[in-house]
Amino acid sequence: MAGITVVQVRDYRLHQIEVNDRGKAGFSVMIHPPANRGVSREVTRDATTVTLADTLNRAKAEIDAVMGPKPVPRGRPPFRR
Repeated sequence: MAGITVVQVRDYRLHQIEVNDRGKAGFSVMIHPPANRGVSREVTRDATTVTLADTLNRAKAEIDAVMGPKPVPRGRPPFRR
């Protein structure tokens, strides 16, 4: 029986996170930055990133480290009584 590969692309802070899930055969997570911010790379797994969710959180943390702190959202001023 042929294996099934699921590919999902998520946008996060101008970057794209590509998830390739091959079921029991494993998974991989790639970070694709915008054109002017470097080249694509794979998030490596180690002892602390065992699950897919851990690897996605690590990819987001690496993007946050590159992009700096998240900007404060500008919206309506808070409602005051």
